Amino acid sequence: MVARKNIAGGATIGLAILLTGIGCASREKPVTAIQLAEAEATIRSAESAGAFERASDLLHRARQTLGAAQQASGRGDHAVARERLLETTTYAEAARAQAEAEQQKLQTDKVRQQADEIEQRANALQRQLQGP
Repeated sequence: MVARKNIAGGATIGLAILLTGIGCASREKPVTAIQLAEAEATIRSAESAGAFERASDLLHRARQTLGAAQQASGRGDHAVARERLLETTTYAEAARAQAEAEQQKLQTDKVRQQADEIEQRANALQRQLQGP
């Protein structure tokens, strides 16, 4: 009879440890300062690429969602904080990509204009060489 009580008691303790472990595993880990800093760095990268001028709406959204992530993290709402960090990164990367694409388009237009000017000069030179 003593053996049965020990087995039952051991099973109860084992079950309690298992449930505690499951409860801890299901909790969201807090957002770290490093993760917040990485999101801020992504925003700065977009700014450096010219997002102020070329993708201000996306840059603004990135900043807003970073603020929301910081607030959620401060409240201990780690799942929401992680979602907002993902949104922050997505908006910032989109802003950087848009800024870079517009910069490349400007450069392409400039090169195209230079090529047109060179072609016009070449045609004018060819006409001069052919003479009247």
